[in-house]
Amino acid sequence: MDTAQITNEYIKRAAEIDYTVKIPDAEMEVMLAVWKAEPPVNTNYLMKLIGNRKGWKAPTLISFLSRLEDRGFLMSYKNGKERLYIPIADKDTYLSTFTRSFVDTYCEGSFVNMLDSLFHNRKFENEDIDALLTWLKSR
Repeated sequence: MDTAQITNEYIKRAAEIDYTVKIPDAEMEVMLAVWKAEPPVNTNYLMKLIGNRKGWKAPTLISFLSRLEDRGFLMSYKNGKERLYIPIADKDTYLSTFTRSFVDTYCEGSFVNMLDSLFHNRKFENEDIDALLTWLKSR
């Protein structure tokens, strides 16, 4: 694929992303690593970044990458013998959509209920409270 073909395919796929699809935990770790990297990334880079630490073999990582591509979150193309991966899904959009769905489903749509469930037994430092109040006032 040449650069124009890659760009056109990227634009087409980006318009089709379903951000409501939940990414399984292991695939999410791969997706976070891809988002963290400077695209495009290859399997060797991702093995060094996450695969070796997780104890995965290359075929396991390739399987996760393939599933992410099937779900529309990544696209790949060949560059010689190497397969390169580009994130299509926007990290902030995915995390916002997923978090909003979580809050709606498990916390009755309430930000306060979410905070209460996360920090029910935690004692806050004054700095944390001040930072939260500052953040809330800025909204």
